[in-house]
Amino acid sequence: MRHNANLVLRGARCTLVPYRREHVPRYHEWMKDPAIQAATASEPLSLDKEHEMCEEWASDEAKCTFILCDNTLPPGVDAMCGDVNLFWNDHDDPKHTAEIEIMVAETGSRRKGIAVEAIEVFIAYAHMALGVNTFRAKIGFDNAPSLALFRDKMGFEEKSRSDVFREVTLEKRSTIALFIQDEDGDGDGEWVGTGEMGDAWRLALPRWGIEILEYDGGAYAPPTGPNREVAMS
Repeated sequence: MRHNANLVLRGARCTLVPYRREHVPRYHEWMKDPAIQAATASEPLSLDKEHEMCEEWASDEAKCTFILCDNTLPPGVDAMCGDVNLFWNDHDDPKHTAEIEIMVAETGSRRKGIAVEAIEVFIAYAHMALGVNTFRAKIGFDNAPSLALFRDKMGFEEKSRSDVFREVTLEKRSTIALFIQDEDGDGDGEWVGTGEMGDAWRLALPRWGIEILEYDGGAYAPPTGPNREVAMS
């Protein structure tokens, strides 16, 4: 998705960065793990195919992907620990409903609260900036950690289950609204919700402790010259 092509969202525990070519080799190694393949219902791909998919996802307006970085590690590719995705695949409500997925692939980054914070940040961004208000998660019956995360910790509610596909569908509706003051500054304004917020999310997220940065030229991007050092702001 082009909207987050150069966007970095930094919370207290993790940082969300756009999926770029420099992330593909490590992502490719993650997807060789049979346990991750089973949890994500994925098939292993060649490295060349992973690069091809990365380029496709960057321009696919029906998919939004961030790489997760562990804030206890120095910024950069070595801080990669997982990813989070949105898919606009609901034919009845293609604009406001999206399927959400998350993976914390690095075992050393699990049980740190990264998954919870990443979902909170992603939902806030997706609701205010992308217009999504209903988030859907499809989780296999045997994926107890993901069921506990979405249902017990994040408050998603069960909507249906399929014995054929052996998965449960959970949903959560975001009710974020912002008070947008009139330009004359007289105190008047209106409460607005999904699809009506414009760039107000850029003001709201920092107030909630979410730092908004650019990827290119920042600490999480690869060096572009000799001895390049970038400090976090």
